[in-house]
Amino acid sequence: MNLEYGTTYYQITYADPKLTMPGLKPMVYIGKNLFGTEKENTHYFQDTVSVLVFGLLSESSDTTDCKISSCTEDEVGVDILSLEKAINEIQKAAEKAKKLGNPKLEKVNGEWK
Repeated sequence: MNLEYGTTYYQITYADPKLTMPGLKPMVYIGKNLFGTEKENTHYFQDTVSVLVFGLLSESSDTTDCKISSCTEDEVGVDILSLEKAINEIQKAAEKAKKLGNPKLEKVNGEWK
């Protein structure tokens, strides 16, 4: 997957181990190996709210409220997705949830399982 500067991508996470409760975090791609100290290829993303308020990190003079996330090359295309792929993953999770009877998180001894 080729990432494009300024394009929004989505990080997918799951609340449950059965992968039936997906969550999406929109992020804007701002570049690769930005700091020059990375030991492996690292991609960086900026939160969408700060992009709307301040602009992209490289274009803004006020970056104090920008939230930056990073991921490795291996996460691109797996945890970091285009909108189309994110929609596909959510559909798969919905089908799996329906098949499993829409599982719910249970709290056990103060911890969610």
